[in-house]
Amino acid sequence: MDSKLSSMGYVFDPSRYSPKLGYSRLRMVISGQASQRFFDVKTLQIPTFDGRVMHKTRIDRYEMVPNEVFQVCVGELILESYQGERLHAFSLGGKLTATVEKGERLCDFVSDAPIFLMEEDPESISGVMADEIEDLIAKIEVELTDHENELYYRLSKYEPYTIFLACLVSLKKRAESVPVEIRRERFNKISANIDQAIKTVQENDGWDGNSPSLEDLLLARD
Repeated sequence: MDSKLSSMGYVFDPSRYSPKLGYSRLRMVISGQASQRFFDVKTLQIPTFDGRVMHKTRIDRYEMVPNEVFQVCVGELILESYQGERLHAFSLGGKLTATVEKGERLCDFVSDAPIFLMEEDPESISGVMADEIEDLIAKIEVELTDHENELYYRLSKYEPYTIFLACLVSLKKRAESVPVEIRRERFNKISANIDQAIKTVQENDGWDGNSPSLEDLLLARD
């Protein structure tokens, strides 16, 4: 365990994008009792999908398996400390590996799509993207028959990065559909951040901007 993780309790690794767009990795250490760490993680809650039902899976220090791998689906990861504090991150899915080291549980979450810290400045690109993507997915969910479970079944067919690109396409289309006469300062800030996120992905990944929208992926008839 490196010194930063040992003292902080959790670490978000830097974004692979420049300028910054979310984070590339989240690591944390779950201990069996309170310590002097900056954020003493007691439990971690992650969204998982078993093929039929979405679960809010709880990971703690107890009943430890030497090595466990969890397939995380779209949603929030919630870290809770011994002091009752909560830290929320949002991801489009990925893999979490839990290992045991010196009686503590080390969790390492990686995704090929950005990981967003929900406590970030809501006016920042990361803050706006997290809020807008959650809202976009929630609106699509209500159009599905079995709502939540149907949503996660359809999401499970795609890699996080594919979902991320689809979200960018949908958010751009949604912004463009707002009539000019009702656009206000808040809209302009959101639209500018979406445009910046798209530009960042295009410049870093060589994406041409052409991908199915999230509606195309999730609402198409099987």
